[in-house]
Amino acid sequence: MLGILKQYAPSSDGDGCFAVEYKPGMTVADALSRTSISEATVKYTILVNNMRKKTDHVLEDSDVVMVMALVSGG
Repeated sequence: MLGILKQYAPSSDGDGCFAVEYKPGMTVADALSRTSISEATVKYTILVNNMRKKTDHVLEDSDVVMVMALVSGG
């Protein structure tokens, strides 16, 4: 989890990185359920192996998931 999203990571390494035990059929949403993040709290986008994916994307063993906050400005 990057930037302001680090606070939602479960006991991370301080950089917002943490491991989730992979189970066949696991989706991005399943992985995110291990965190305290909610789209009601903050808007974000998901990258799996550097490609934008939705929460229903089925993960493969050793996929790298990044969660980045969406920002706006004026």
